[in-house]
Amino acid sequence: MLLEIEQMETFIGQYHILHGITLSVPAGEVTVLLGRNGAGKTTTLRSIMGLAPAQKGTIRFCGEEIQAFPPYEIVRRGIGYVPEDQGIFGDLTVEENLKVAMKHKDSAAMERLQWTLELFPDLKTDWHKKGAYLSGGQKQMLSIARALVQDLSLLLIDEPSKGLAPIMVEKVAKALLHMKQKTTIVLVEQNFAMASWVGDRFYILDDGKTVAAGPMKELKEDQELKRKYLGVS
Repeated sequence: MLLEIEQMETFIGQYHILHGITLSVPAGEVTVLLGRNGAGKTTTLRSIMGLAPAQKGTIRFCGEEIQAFPPYEIVRRGIGYVPEDQGIFGDLTVEENLKVAMKHKDSAAMERLQWTLELFPDLKTDWHKKGAYLSGGQKQMLSIARALVQDLSLLLIDEPSKGLAPIMVEKVAKALLHMKQKTTIVLVEQNFAMASWVGDRFYILDDGKTVAAGPMKELKEDQELKRKYLGVS
């Protein structure tokens, strides 16, 4: 397994958010974290990145325990994070946003940049446009692209379809399917149609705990599980 989490517990201030998250992420797949608002999905991603450090449990990446590492050490090991608020620089152009994110400017980095622009042709069209003037969908593409130009083994993405028009949701979903050829993905997504399309396996979180897991094809057919934890009929 590329990533393994065992009984992870996280506090934010006085609040006990995660009560024992356990999950395993195999390489080359899209693993989707599902659950209602407040279930602990975003905090799980932030804990993996060291932004909301876990107080208990273990996080192993490529066999190495990383739960005590600061965020910059976790990034150095090949984990990227696309937050829900996108985190792009509005005053910089698409080109500048991407080049700032590149650690190196060697041939491998330039190949990743070229592949990313083929994945998101809208960004090539708006190469010189400032981030603040992009559409919501283009901002999301740029946020993902900023992570992809780095040399990553694992990419954590938080709700990429949030607030997007259906046509943009479809573009992002198709990009995710292509992306797993290059990097493993852990995806938090409220849009079940999109999640079930791109996901290989799922974990359902509820009240800071892992309550269900398995292949995505099984969840598609489990009407009771979807109704109970996701409100999907």
